Amino acid sequence: MNSSKISETKKVIQKIMNEDKPKTVKQLITKTIAVTGKEEREIYLAIQELEKDNIIKLGSQKISRELPKSVHEYLFRNKYFAVEFWTLLILISMFVLVGLLIQADSFFSFLRIIFGILFGLFIPGWTITNLIFPKLYENIDQLERVLLAVGMNIGIIIFSGLILDAIWLIDSLPFVIIISGFSLFTHLSSVIFRILLGSEIIKMRSRMFLSKLSEINIFKKRVKNDEK
Repeated sequence: MNSSKISETKKVIQKIMNEDKPKTVKQLITKTIAVTGKEEREIYLAIQELEKDNIIKLGSQKISRELPKSVHEYLFRNKYFAVEFWTLLILISMFVLVGLLIQADSFFSFLRIIFGILFGLFIPGWTITNLIFPKLYENIDQLERVLLAVGMNIGIIIFSGLILDAIWLIDSLPFVIIISGFSLFTHLSSVIFRILLGSEIIKMRSRMFLSKLSEINIFKKRVKNDEK
């Protein structure tokens, strides 16, 4: 996309921001596509340039769409990712403690109900959604992420019930072990995947692999030509 096309797209984006005031990047991209007919990727790059130049600001300033590049940045410096990580880790730990230590006839049995509903409807689905869509706002906005998490969570619970019925016992203790273990695994996996994407390690590895693959193809072509 040349500079003239970029400047035209930027002008349309600024006009939409001033007149329509979209709340999310997805809404802004959709409106810009309707006006310009450009591809989503081109519009997203133009939005990024406008944000870097501090011409426009989208969403909450507390939520950064840039993925952390290191473990320290993820856990302590980036507000959104750090709060999300520690909150989920604490909830998973409390879910295990409540499920193992508090009996059904205890005075604190209401905690079992609260955490049962929370993990039965949302938390495992949220962790797997973070793994599938690691970047914020690029493919889906936060509301869509929540709805997708609830839908996926229902599927996870049903699948877990089938596994327990087949190999174990459908009871509170096995349920706590399977759901908490799955949530912790997907949560930590999403953290690792996000850091790898943010530090561009995956991109570098894929480029190295593709370059080696191209070298192998070139070598094979040369061997075939020599044989001829």
